Amino acid sequence: MKAAIYKGIGSMEVESIEKPKIQDGDLLVQVKACAICGGDVRTFRHGHAAIHPPIVLGHEIAGEIVEVGSSVKSFKAGDRVIVAPGIGCGACSYCLSGWQNMCYTRTTIAHHYNGGFAEYVLIPAGAVKAGNVNRIPDEVDYLDASLAEPLACVVNAQETMNIKLGDTVAVIGAGPIGLMHAELARASGAGKVFLINRSVKRLDGAKPFGYDAYIDLSSQDGVKAIMELTNGMGANVVIVTAGNATAQQLGIAMASKMGKVCLFAGLPKDNPNLQMDANFVHYRQITIYGAFSSAPRHNALAIEMIRSGKIAVNKILTHAISLDKICEGMQLVEKRAGLRITVVPRMAEVQQDIEKHPNLVVIE
Repeated sequence: MKAAIYKGIGSMEVESIEKPKIQDGDLLVQVKACAICGGDVRTFRHGHAAIHPPIVLGHEIAGEIVEVGSSVKSFKAGDRVIVAPGIGCGACSYCLSGWQNMCYTRTTIAHHYNGGFAEYVLIPAGAVKAGNVNRIPDEVDYLDASLAEPLACVVNAQETMNIKLGDTVAVIGAGPIGLMHAELARASGAGKVFLINRSVKRLDGAKPFGYDAYIDLSSQDGVKAIMELTNGMGANVVIVTAGNATAQQLGIAMASKMGKVCLFAGLPKDNPNLQMDANFVHYRQITIYGAFSSAPRHNALAIEMIRSGKIAVNKILTHAISLDKICEGMQLVEKRAGLRITVVPRMAEVQQDIEKHPNLVVIE
């Protein structure tokens, strides 16, 4: 099969390698689409402590099962599926309570196993047993389905935040994850959604989503703008999708009394510390949440949100790129040239799906 092999920092080559051989409890999935995560780009440029090349990256996988291990009874060849990449042990308190993303011995497709930037990906027995594989509804095409994994991470964060009807929600970051957060907040009943970004281009690109305000940090004081929009109260919920300390500090500063702040993005490992006014948090009774990855149940919820049309991911998917051009796709993500970009190993096989996305940029 053809696969993009990550060989180390800044090095990725598309090569022909042996197709995976499955064992009793495994599945073999033909990859139809695998979206590029910002984490894939960070690994490509800077490496990752848990990833030891050579390896195939890519964890936002949608595809078709082509081989089924003899002990697998819940799936069959021909099933269209998405895959939650994080595999818990299945026995610890976190796994048993549905928080497999917190499992201390969690392994991950594209970290510990080859991922989806290839024509085929092996789904290990542990993932099949733990419920990491979910069927794609008939109404959802493979391209949209490849965005279920990042949406699942958004679902995880907002499940903890518990956005209520009428909440005022401020989202910092107008990239694909920020838009997913804004869309999910609105679908959850938020009264007003404000989108905040330091790039005018990103904000302009999000205007068709019709949020209640667009705040340009390159020319506006973000906290002042939020206070003016909320009659001095601040936002009930603030979600920070930008991975920098300034954005996180800004998010805390614009929260209302008893507000909730989600630090969705991490900070650089060489400078992870955040300075904040603890008294501000204390006296305003602000709650600060972290959010990391997702559990298989979030993946199932995400694909249902896509099926129902509550989250229109087709507006967030902007590019489909061939496996041969994957390095170009990485560069597009770095340059913020589009929103979500998905890698399609065999373009001809998803041509009907591509035709459903008239504004999609296709790079073969």
